[in-house]
Amino acid sequence: MPTAGRAVTAQGATFSFIPRTGGSRFEGGVTKVTVEAPQAEITDVTGLYDSTKTVVRVPTGAWTGGSITVDFLVLSNGSMNIDSMIGKIGQMTFSATGYYISRNVIVESVSSGGSVGDVFRGTMKFVPTDWYGN
Repeated sequence: MPTAGRAVTAQGATFSFIPRTGGSRFEGGVTKVTVEAPQAEITDVTGLYDSTKTVVRVPTGAWTGGSITVDFLVLSNGSMNIDSMIGKIGQMTFSATGYYISRNVIVESVSSGGSVGDVFRGTMKFVPTDWYGN
């Protein structure tokens, strides 16, 4: 009889980003992660002589879009210079108890901040890519 799988919990989860072209590794404690899956690329192939009420669309087989957004707490061994990572390509890893994933990504955007009596927090948005750059 099969055993039930365990749910992956974000408690204690961490992520890191290692730029491929210089710069230091960034690590953070995950407070939230959101994955927007890619969408199917669809093209309109309605013919010039088709009825005006006809719409012919077909999937190309390609994907478009998709992103991974990570809200995090800045760890003491991490770098606060996250704005220097915008546009860089590298490896993003996510690790939680019983779960690990690593993807080649481009850093699309970052933000960070802190307030009195609180820890520094931030958000990084990554776009997965099969391009490995220079």
